[in-house]
Amino acid sequence: MNNLRILPALSNLPFVPAVALRYSAPYLNRGLTGFLSFVSLAGLALAVFALVVVTSVMNGFERELQNRMLSLLPHATLSPQGGHARAAALREPLLAQPGIVAVTPHVEGMAMFSANGRFQAAALAGVEMQGEHALPGIAEHLVMGDASGLGEQRYGLVLGYHLARQLGVFPGDRVQLVLPGVRITPMGPLLRQRNFYVQAIFQVGAELDQSTAFTDVDSAARLFANNATVDGVRITVDQQFRANAIVSDAIQALTTQGILSLDLSWQDWRSEHASLYRAVVMEKVMIFVLLLAVVAVASFNVISIILMTVNDNRVDIAVLRTMGASAEQINRLFIFQGATIAAAGTFCGALLGVLVAPNIGKLLQAFERASGWQLFDPEVYFIPYLPSLLRWQDVVIVVFAALAISVMVTLLPARRAARIDPVVALAGAH
Repeated sequence: MNNLRILPALSNLPFVPAVALRYSAPYLNRGLTGFLSFVSLAGLALAVFALVVVTSVMNGFERELQNRMLSLLPHATLSPQGGHARAAALREPLLAQPGIVAVTPHVEGMAMFSANGRFQAAALAGVEMQGEHALPGIAEHLVMGDASGLGEQRYGLVLGYHLARQLGVFPGDRVQLVLPGVRITPMGPLLRQRNFYVQAIFQVGAELDQSTAFTDVDSAARLFANNATVDGVRITVDQQFRANAIVSDAIQALTTQGILSLDLSWQDWRSEHASLYRAVVMEKVMIFVLLLAVVAVASFNVISIILMTVNDNRVDIAVLRTMGASAEQINRLFIFQGATIAAAGTFCGALLGVLVAPNIGKLLQAFERASGWQLFDPEVYFIPYLPSLLRWQDVVIVVFAALAISVMVTLLPARRAARIDPVVALAGAH
């Protein structure tokens, strides 16, 4: 019956929260029940903390992958009539459209790379390598050689790191490129091929290292002639994740003005690398769902606390019913108690996650220095550190999901408490 005495600090609260908090207070220092209450709160806090941190790390990996790829890949490619030769004519009209910051000629196709008796199929992209519109980002990713003179000498190559390793070549070595199909000559059908020379090797830590090589646009145009997969312009926008909308609006505007025709083809980076983008998004969603399941398991511990509270206080519940408390009030009382425990655990975990997530990379580096272990080998992972990007919308989703799950699991024991017959409970106490 002691639980029915409302603490002075709670006396001004409405009936349901006052009694619910009074029931909750003793369990912070009472034997097994208090221990289980603490474990439930700590388990929920740990699950929410893990969900916030892991989600932030996944955001960091997604950002690193996209930034590294998009520093070399076009945000969109446009193939108008006339191909890359129309880049100069289209540059000013396209740059006048909102969101477009660069327009350069672009020629791309597939070829078989051959050197030292080794063969590897890869994409060859011809880009502008000289002047103010030169390919941005490639210089910061070079690990061997120099790409500054690529446009001055024809048939120079900048290879991806893993592609160069597979071919066993270094800057200065020769690589033979063979195109699919043949050309008819007076001597009969011959393969379309050309010798290129490696000038530099880049590494971004993504699939580009194995699947892509760069050369100047003139060399690519001469090699592919009319067999290029993409022959047009390369477009860079100021908001990478709105590339589709920005380019679509620009094309619609220029088509209306008669500058572009309706039969052109174009695609943005998401559609060109749809499988990789979907894989990254799917991986993030699956990890979020799995960790949300951990939150659900931790939330089920709240059921045991509510059930123990109900069993320990059957007489108190009966007295409350005889004093005029309705079954609905008893139901809401124990839902409120479960929500209080859930809120405490959730907000503690979220707060800890918000504090740790932005600094998880520094904490890991400190651990590596202290232990002498290298957890992220650059030969295995595309970055030698743990990236993190805390997004507040993710934190809000995690908090609301954890609270929703925790409150839902309290419905059953709360309803059980509301169904207690006060006559039977009081009779059983004597």
